[in-house]
Amino acid sequence: MTNKKWTISLAVLFFLFLYVLIQFVVSTQKIEKTVEQLRQTVHSSPALPHFVLISQELDNLYWREIERGAKEAAKHYHVNVEYIGPLRTNMDEQMKLLEKAIASRVDGIIVQSLNDVRFTPLINKAMAQGIPVITIDTDAPLSRRLSYVGTNNLEAGKLLGQAVISRVNGKKKIGVIIGSDMSANQNLRLEGFRSVIAQNPLLSIAAIASSNISRIQASIQTEKMLRAHPDISVMVGTSALDAIGILMATKNLNRKDVQIFGFDNVTETLQAIRQGQIVATIIQQPYDMGYSAVELMVKHLSGQHIEKEHFTAIKIVDKTNVQQEGTE
Repeated sequence: MTNKKWTISLAVLFFLFLYVLIQFVVSTQKIEKTVEQLRQTVHSSPALPHFVLISQELDNLYWREIERGAKEAAKHYHVNVEYIGPLRTNMDEQMKLLEKAIASRVDGIIVQSLNDVRFTPLINKAMAQGIPVITIDTDAPLSRRLSYVGTNNLEAGKLLGQAVISRVNGKKKIGVIIGSDMSANQNLRLEGFRSVIAQNPLLSIAAIASSNISRIQASIQTEKMLRAHPDISVMVGTSALDAIGILMATKNLNRKDVQIFGFDNVTETLQAIRQGQIVATIIQQPYDMGYSAVELMVKHLSGQHIEKEHFTAIKIVDKTNVQQEGTE
C-alpha cells in the first residue's frame, strides 16, 4: 500500500512538473513573440524628424507665441520641435546654440538672424552639411537659407508711420525707441517709418535711442530723450516692450501730453490702449510664424518646393478694434 501511494505521488509530481514545463515553454514563446513585435514596431517607426527653433530670448512672450505655433504644427505633422534660446537677448549665445544644433546633425533649423554678416556663415555651414535652415522673424537674405518666415518689416515700419500720421494733429516732434540698432528687422522698421514720416512736413524725428529689447531700458532712454527734447510730444517704439517702457517714463515725468505708439500685442500694451494711455500698436502674428516655419520645413523635407519669403499678416490696433484682441 505504501509503495502504491509513493507511486501515485511520483506520478502526480511528474504531471505537475510536466504542466509547469509546458507553461514555461508557452510563456517563453509568448515573450519571444512580443519582443519580435516590438522589434518590428521600432523598425517600422523611426524617430520623428528633429527640428530646432532658436529664439532671441527664451521667455519673451512674443517668442513663446512663436513656440506655441511651432509646437502645434509639430503635432499636426508628426515632427519633434526643440525650442531653445538665451535667457536674455544675447547674439553670441544665439550663435553658440546655432553651432550646437549644426554639430548635433538635427533635421532642420529655424533661427532668427539678428545680424546678417555674423549669422550668414553659420547658416551657410548648416546648409552645406545638408541641414536645411529657415530664418524666422529676422532674415539673413544674403545667406543660403531656404526661406524667411515673418513680418515684412519694411512694410511694418511704413504701417507704423501711417498710424502716426492718421492719428496725430498739427506740427509734432517725434522720439523713437528702437528695440536694437544691431537688429536688421528693427532697422528695416525704422527705415519704413522714416520714409512715411518724411512725406509729412508737419512731423519730424527729433531723437532715436535703443532699448535693447528691455522695458526698463525703454523707460530710461525715454526719460533721457524727453528731458533733452522737451518739445517731443509723440513717442514710438518698434519692439514689443518699448511702448510699455515709454508709458512708464511719461508717468514718471508726468507727461500726459505725449502720444504713444507701439509694436506687438503685449498684454500691457493692449490694456493701455483700452485705457487710452497708448494710441495704437502694430500687431504681428508670431503664432502663424512658428506654425508656418515648421510647415515649410516639413514640405521641404518631403521634396516639395517652398517659397523664398513667407510674409505673415500685420495690422493696426487702436481703441476702435482692441476689444477684438481679447482680454489677455
